[in-house]
Amino acid sequence: MRVTRVVGPPDGAGKITGIRKLPTRFADRQNVARADEPEEEPAPRAPAARPDRPAVRPASFLVVSLLFSALLFGLFLVGDRGFLSVRRKRQELVRFQNELSALVDENRKLEAELAALKNDPRAVEKIAREKLGLVKPGEVVLILPDGWERRVRPAKP
Repeated sequence: MRVTRVVGPPDGAGKITGIRKLPTRFADRQNVARADEPEEEPAPRAPAARPDRPAVRPASFLVVSLLFSALLFGLFLVGDRGFLSVRRKRQELVRFQNELSALVDENRKLEAELAALKNDPRAVEKIAREKLGLVKPGEVVLILPDGWERRVRPAKP
């Protein structure tokens, strides 16, 4: 048993009208009527601390999340490290790698030509004939215009 309370007249002078046991739960404390007050109808319920319907509609959550997603998607596409920027950088990288491989091939050809010119006298003679137009005594040189090609006609069946 918890604490008991003495219920008496409101002025405090007079006879004790009864002893009542105090309720142990909060809900019981609100419903207990005092002995000195006449019983009356319960007052209409005041609005609860939390309203029955939510203050924010689910559709607004959807709209906010869609806007936030669109913002993130936009930043993902066009930001400094966005998808489009990364794609451009990869294309540049491929282009630079192709240029590098072409330069490496050209370097190898030039190194092979240099080694041939140092060691092979026929390579020196070929360069002298093509670039300088030199000929051996008794040779006949035909000079053809640029773009001339010898066309071979197909044989008739």
